[in-house]
Amino acid sequence: MSEIEAAKAIEAFFEAFNAHDGEAHLNIHHFPHVRINGQGQVRIFQNASEYRPLESVLEYLTKSEGWHHSSLDSVEVVHASPLKLHFSIQFSRYKADGSRYAVHKSLWIVTKKEDHWGILARSSYAP
Repeated sequence: MSEIEAAKAIEAFFEAFNAHDGEAHLNIHHFPHVRINGQGQVRIFQNASEYRPLESVLEYLTKSEGWHHSSLDSVEVVHASPLKLHFSIQFSRYKADGSRYAVHKSLWIVTKKEDHWGILARSSYAP
């Protein structure tokens, strides 16, 4: 059952991301939160106030890539315990005309803290 609940956190991430809902986006993370990007740069956000606001991320993607929305293409459990799961996911990025311009594979760690499933770490080849 933990696999289903943890996967819902990943789905909620993409729903909040596409809806430009910064509060929901923050609430789906656990802190400290770790992000490893495509260049191997590691960022550790100790709390929500250190995390980059969603609107600035979306503005960057829109200006630099022509981003309009993202899709969650696949979610696969790699390792699982009752309180922590490792997922292999694939997501795509789309332009406003519906054309897909990027596909990224990623590893995400989702944990349960205080009865809440949240994303603790993400590593992808996306910038």
